[in-house]
Amino acid sequence: MDDFIPPVDDPAIVALAKMLLPLAKFQNGLTIRVSENCKNIVASLNRKHSVLMINHSDRFDPLCACALSSECGENFNFLASREQFDRQFGFAGWVLQHLGTYSVIRGRKVERASAKETVKILVQGKHKLAQFPEGDVTGRDDAVLPLKEDGLINLFEAQRQLLKLTGESLHVLPVAMYYEVRHDSIKQMTDCINRLENAFHISSLNTIELSFEQKIKRLVSHYIAHLSNLYGVVLMHKQSLSAELKELSRKITLMAARGNGISFDAEEDDAVLLYGVRAELRKAAEPCAISHCRYKHKLQDMSKSKHEIFVHDLDLAEQLLILASTLESTKFTPEIAWRVLDRLELEVIGKTTPKGHRTAWVDAAPPIDLAPIFNRFELDNQDGLAEIDKQVRSAILEMMQKMQNKCKTVVSV
Repeated sequence: MDDFIPPVDDPAIVALAKMLLPLAKFQNGLTIRVSENCKNIVASLNRKHSVLMINHSDRFDPLCACALSSECGENFNFLASREQFDRQFGFAGWVLQHLGTYSVIRGRKVERASAKETVKILVQGKHKLAQFPEGDVTGRDDAVLPLKEDGLINLFEAQRQLLKLTGESLHVLPVAMYYEVRHDSIKQMTDCINRLENAFHISSLNTIELSFEQKIKRLVSHYIAHLSNLYGVVLMHKQSLSAELKELSRKITLMAARGNGISFDAEEDDAVLLYGVRAELRKAAEPCAISHCRYKHKLQDMSKSKHEIFVHDLDLAEQLLILASTLESTKFTPEIAWRVLDRLELEVIGKTTPKGHRTAWVDAAPPIDLAPIFNRFELDNQDGLAEIDKQVRSAILEMMQKMQNKCKTVVSV
């Protein structure tokens, strides 16, 4: 597939996907509850240029975003990382594309084709755009991480064009998603812990006195130790599991960069470094001109195999960063335990197993009119970027806290 994947407006595929939503929710033990307030606010933005800014705490957020689109009776456009389109030998990419999703290559300062598509969708206003502005899964219910600056700049560019063409505002809608783990999940999560202990060959006699949290963190520690040994990495930052995971991720990313002659800035943020190396690796893997030389074909096949190994390494590095972010949560709640076990299962066992039922609660804050903030952006770019970042993040976090408190009054955790 090409580097940039544009969205395809395919009502038939969207309708089929909405029909299959109940099955997807059932298979993943997930109930999705979209508040009436959220549906009313989305409906109030009909015929208005708008973008939904959704927190990205869980790997099932895209499924919840699709459910939100369905319950609101609308077809959204979505933005997803370019590597998602390569899953399942490109079939996942075809499905995503025909659901109205387009791609972005993370790591490049400006991915022009994707940025241009974002602005076009917002200015045309045919569909609402739904995106996860934090950029990756955070695993957090207690924080909303800083929004990606490039994405915010695209919003301001769309607002600029709208004011010039029609004088209309772009409306930014903060949307919060919060996942509640039911009581019946504890038994199944315990079974999951036992399966992972068996995979690591940890004797249950050595864990019988440990708490639920201690058992899970011990699994993470074994996971780190095995990977460190595999990659020949000596970890220096031992103050926390999160710090170890970040260091391991960074060192694996640097190995991939050096192994492919990719230059990097040693001061770069871990995620920026990872995405930058991945983008350069993708560029280096672009197919060469057709040749009739058999030896050249052989070398190309060898290079492809090497490339696939490095892609796997970078995928692993990304999973380590997500796990590190999850473990930085201020409290080790059942929701955090569920996510940590889910990540470990995927990496250690190669598949996920049932860990009980969860409910995803979805709500929205009042929409933000971007036009007044655009005036501040025109005077001082950083001031405008900081203002929309602050307003969106604080609105989402406030809604998440309200949903958490509501869940605690109904079901004690």
